[in-house]
Amino acid sequence: MNLARVVGLAGQLALGSPRSRLRFIFTAAGMAVAALFLLAGAAVLPLSEAQRDRAADRSSTLEKGEHRSAGTLLTRGWSDVYLDQPLLVEEVAAIRSDAPPPPGLERLPGPGEIVVSPEVEAALRTDVTLRERYPQSIIGTVGDAGLTGPREWVLWMGADPAAFPTDYVPSSGWGAKPKDVPPLPGGLRLAVPVGLAALLLPLLALVVNAVRWGSQERNRRLAALRLTGMSAAQVRILTAAEVGLASAVGAVGGGLSFVVLTAVLARWLPGGGAFFLDALPPAPSAVAIIVGLPVFATLTAVGALRRMIINPLGVVRRSAVTRPGRWRLLPLVAGLALVGWLLMTSLSQADAAVPFFLAGVLIMVGLLVGAPVLCLGVAKLLLRMDRHPTVLLAARRAQASAGSAARVVGVVTLLVFAAGWFLAVLPLADASNASSLARLEQSLKPQTMIANVERAPEPGELDLPGVTGVALLVQLELGVQGAASGGLHATAGDCAALSTVLRAPLPKCDPEVTYLTGVGEQSRLADGRPLAAIRVDSESADGLNYVELGPVRYGPAFERVPEGLEELGSLGLGIVPMSGVPAEALHAGLTPQLLVTVSSSDPGTVERVRTAIQGLQEGGRREVRDVAAMIQEHQSVSAMYQRVTWAGLVLAFIVSTLSLAVALLDRLLEERRAVAALRAQGVTVRTLRMVLMGQTAANLLPGALLGLACTVPVAEVFFAITDHPELTIPWAQLAATAAGCGVAALAAAALMLPALREAIDPRLLAAD
Repeated sequence: MNLARVVGLAGQLALGSPRSRLRFIFTAAGMAVAALFLLAGAAVLPLSEAQRDRAADRSSTLEKGEHRSAGTLLTRGWSDVYLDQPLLVEEVAAIRSDAPPPPGLERLPGPGEIVVSPEVEAALRTDVTLRERYPQSIIGTVGDAGLTGPREWVLWMGADPAAFPTDYVPSSGWGAKPKDVPPLPGGLRLAVPVGLAALLLPLLALVVNAVRWGSQERNRRLAALRLTGMSAAQVRILTAAEVGLASAVGAVGGGLSFVVLTAVLARWLPGGGAFFLDALPPAPSAVAIIVGLPVFATLTAVGALRRMIINPLGVVRRSAVTRPGRWRLLPLVAGLALVGWLLMTSLSQADAAVPFFLAGVLIMVGLLVGAPVLCLGVAKLLLRMDRHPTVLLAARRAQASAGSAARVVGVVTLLVFAAGWFLAVLPLADASNASSLARLEQSLKPQTMIANVERAPEPGELDLPGVTGVALLVQLELGVQGAASGGLHATAGDCAALSTVLRAPLPKCDPEVTYLTGVGEQSRLADGRPLAAIRVDSESADGLNYVELGPVRYGPAFERVPEGLEELGSLGLGIVPMSGVPAEALHAGLTPQLLVTVSSSDPGTVERVRTAIQGLQEGGRREVRDVAAMIQEHQSVSAMYQRVTWAGLVLAFIVSTLSLAVALLDRLLEERRAVAALRAQGVTVRTLRMVLMGQTAANLLPGALLGLACTVPVAEVFFAITDHPELTIPWAQLAATAAGCGVAALAAAALMLPALREAIDPRLLAAD
């Protein structure tokens, strides 16, 4: 049989009748959705790598150990914020005239000049407040080569080499080695493979359900073709051509849809957006998906015909239909038994990795394979519990369709298992110091900015509209007078000023009070030994040399530093009165830390205060953060993993819902004769609707509960082998996930109700 003729005949049969066209559309739509999601997943990692490479191309290549004359330029950068928009600022100074510009710039800016990205240029031309912060002349715009995304805020600022410290490390050019991807936190390396395996299965189920759509009608049509003289082999080839054609159309359509959506949405991705070409998956991956999906669908359709004997008189199964046996539960039982064994042992994470992954795989396989047994068991339980006609009909129909419902139940069960699994292990991605920063946020007044400054503000310099509190903390090193080495770190501050930025004022606020961080430090001060502020002068063969700068006066009363304030830099032993510290010691201390509280809801007022604080950061990193921004920064890695996880769960939920709707509608059409027979015997339409909903609930809701139940022991053993006993099962979130899946299942069943009108047509009882 000529291949072109086979494809042409397959196309005619696929589009020859309304039902055939509907089947073709559903199959193609399922393939398009699968291709769209697979292409999106294949583009995530390449997009991240492309953005990392772009950031690396504009990073300076530092020449460590070289003198300034050996380099060509000096550069330093920091992260600014304007109206909650991150702004990357790079300050650069040319040492030699041949200093190369970074990617995206035609030349290096000189002192008093800036080069900005298009988004920053537009903001500078319209926003007076931002212009006050960066008043330099705009000499150019950063090109695409110097940006990670089209909406990224980047500003290159020219400077004089004298503005950099004399020992500052020079650079020879641009294009530093890309930084490594942040590693998966702790036990997530063990958790991710199990979750990914559970999330991919719903996508494959959508492909299978799309191929199986209208399979009974297709088989009857194949029998009619046998009657015209076609052989069994030719019928199978024709089926493969029809399914392959619909799948190819859907896969290509999904690919084109992905390209269109990428062109529209790439600019609006988080983090400054992405360029169109960066957001596309690699060509080999895209080709493999577009070609592989039709091949997989075709093999699935041909494989389904292996158990059928298609002859001119009809379609006959090669083997009798048997009810699922309890042996299907063996993988699930074995997986749970392995989990129990891991709970009773004390294996290390390395030794338990393989058994744990094996247990996860066995449980997932058991949930899929054992789904028919679960459906059958629930149906039997309903038959024993209630004798209401509607319940009996729903239970009987659930019992009769246990095998065909298995592929739907397995998908829902796996989805709940994957969702519960990720919800249980996601706390591992949280930053270790997020809780301490949260305590600091509770100690400070809202909108309190924190910044390291080069100099203390002059009296009245920060008397700006909206400013209600200003406190300066200077980090010191204290040592025993006359001691050769060894000392204590402390922070000098004024308790009255510090109370203006705290939610609760410090108790016993007077110049004689020292606030300690621990009881051990109190004993070191209370023994009456005089302390002197000291600084490091140089290093000798015997160790560090210290220069005494005078005694530090402190009173006999010691109070404990309020909880949360220990996160303010390095308090060391605590806060000593600034009035009792010699002025020379304050000047010799480390970079002062400034706290400014702004009580204003006007964004312009807040940004003007931020600009004033940056004026105190002469020649250094001009970063001004509030605690909320600090928490967000420390949780950036965990937030990334959480966003990816939630995106995967949402996509899997959408795919599973689509797969569920397709499978349930296909089942209804396959069983429409039985439904029509019930209607002919006098069963009302309302009762049939209740039966349909009850049958769906009986099949799907127990599966969701089983997936939820299996999550608990797996999560518990994971907490044990990764040594995280502080983690607990998120019962509320797990219950909400199971309830959401149940609601989605019932919603998908409700969408089938309009198709019930066709199914109850008495003419369906006539022979075809």
